[in-house]
Amino acid sequence: MEDQIPPSQQPVRFPNQPEITPEQLEELKARARQLAIQQTLAQQAATPAQPQVIYVRRNLTVAELLLVILLSCGIVTGIQWSWSAISSLLPRIEVKVR
Repeated sequence: MEDQIPPSQQPVRFPNQPEITPEQLEELKARARQLAIQQTLAQQAATPAQPQVIYVRRNLTVAELLLVILLSCGIVTGIQWSWSAISSLLPRIEVKVR
């Protein structure tokens, strides 16, 4: 049977290494699986799940206050101007039916 396997693919055998039984192989696999699970759990426990977010409340600056005041005055003035323009323009429109 070993004649059919090419020399490059034959298993390497060391003279001082004992043979591993299938039971020992299964034990090694189970131990490696347990170690992998433990390492994964340790890594997950080491990294925080959610980053901590800190909110800082601050007062408005003078420039921001001036901007808010100017915008609010502009909006109110614009609404009043639009209302007066529309209310003076609408009565002038006549609809003639023939």
